[in-house]
Amino acid sequence: MSLFLFLVQIFIGFFSRKVFLDHLGTEVIGLNTTLGNILSFLNLAELGIGIAMATSLYKPLHDQDQTRMCEILTVQGILYRRIAWLLCGLSVPVLVALPFLFPNTECGIVYVYVAYLVFLSGSIFSYLWNYREVLVQADQKNYKLMPWIHGIRYGKIVLQICFLMLTPWGIWGWILLEFLSNVLTVFAINHVVRKEFPWLTKSKESASTLLHKYKDLMVKTKQMFVHKIGSFVLEQTAPLIIYAYVSLSMVAYYGNYMMLIGYTVTLMNVIFEGMGASIGNLVAENNKEHTLEVFWELFTSRLWIAGIACFGLYLFIGPFITLWLGEEYLLGETTLLLMILGMFIRMTRSVVDSFKNAYQLFADVWSPIAEAGINLGCSILFGYWWGLNGILLGSNLSLILIVLLWKPYYTFREGLKAPSFVYYMQYILHCGILVAGALLSKLFFTSLYSADGELHLVSLILCLVGALLLYIASTYAAFYVLTSGMRRFTQRIINIIKHRI
Repeated sequence: MSLFLFLVQIFIGFFSRKVFLDHLGTEVIGLNTTLGNILSFLNLAELGIGIAMATSLYKPLHDQDQTRMCEILTVQGILYRRIAWLLCGLSVPVLVALPFLFPNTECGIVYVYVAYLVFLSGSIFSYLWNYREVLVQADQKNYKLMPWIHGIRYGKIVLQICFLMLTPWGIWGWILLEFLSNVLTVFAINHVVRKEFPWLTKSKESASTLLHKYKDLMVKTKQMFVHKIGSFVLEQTAPLIIYAYVSLSMVAYYGNYMMLIGYTVTLMNVIFEGMGASIGNLVAENNKEHTLEVFWELFTSRLWIAGIACFGLYLFIGPFITLWLGEEYLLGETTLLLMILGMFIRMTRSVVDSFKNAYQLFADVWSPIAEAGINLGCSILFGYWWGLNGILLGSNLSLILIVLLWKPYYTFREGLKAPSFVYYMQYILHCGILVAGALLSKLFFTSLYSADGELHLVSLILCLVGALLLYIASTYAAFYVLTSGMRRFTQRIINIIKHRI
């Protein structure tokens, strides 16, 4: 279900992005992106609660302990109501500052206020009513909820396109539909929750009693909050710094690339969506040898698939944006490589992160603070010197130091109980194979398709497919010969196919 909806999302997303850029303009798109980032900063208080609550629901779901599930959801509701009030309070100074942050926008300050309040309503609704969807996700019934959520989202986009192309209402019709979709989402989520969990009610115990009863959960929530700060800063600060150093238009250009990268990352998440809970069960077995075998199998398969995605996007993104939006929206080669590097690290980090979370290794609360500090400080400093490329370099530096160096060391030392230098050597080996395959396939691609010639879509696709096939075959062969993880992964796929047949 997730894969099908993802493909629909890609089709609608490409078309709608073109329409929105043509009818709203790069400045309005950049403004909406920046307002969303500002609101994301104010939502920092939520980070960690959803994940902590979801993981705490696995055991009561297994035991069918309805009383405990009601209590946990009630605790989440108490915390989220407090966050909703806090978010409203924090929005007051933001509303006062909006005319100073956006003094000369084409759409006018009234639209800036309305857009911020509409985006704010989405967050408020999620805290007051939508939070119970975590139970649907924890019970692995998300496939029943996603058609409603995505149906509303895609319907909204189609109507927004119609409003922009066929009516004179323009951006006002666009923003009105944003608000209506937030309201409809509330009804959809609560409909599914009531249907799947008719017994779910608010616990009768007082808030203070429940918070004391689940104080361990509160500790985990605080630790998870700190850990999520690093990821948040990495994802959300770049558009704000780009706006500060460059322009709202550059935020839109950057957003076009990040949209394609986001689709690719989402596809990876769809493929590996069920990995977290499975790793939790694996760790619970307490079989070190088997756990390490599965780790290396997941590690090799994840890096291989991520390498395919990154190399394909590297070849594909420039010609595609030229055909899709025009050459004026292209960014430089160095910028693209820096974005691809960050994308590769984010796509491959989940293996270590999943095992780290399964072992509940949250005590290194300094690491996300360091990650956020390095990312923000270096992005601001390097951005001042080198613009967009400096901002991307700063964010990648924080990923390398914390995600690639520290987290594997901590996970191997405290969880897997194995020497971490083996991980580093394997990572270098895997990346060496991927880079060598990329260089070979890029030479093959350029020999088939001249960049100086006239751009033909069919020939471009054929050359791209040929280069990708060469990359897939060459890297697979190297991984199969040099790593045990790929051999186990291959055997697993063969067994699955045999079982299906």
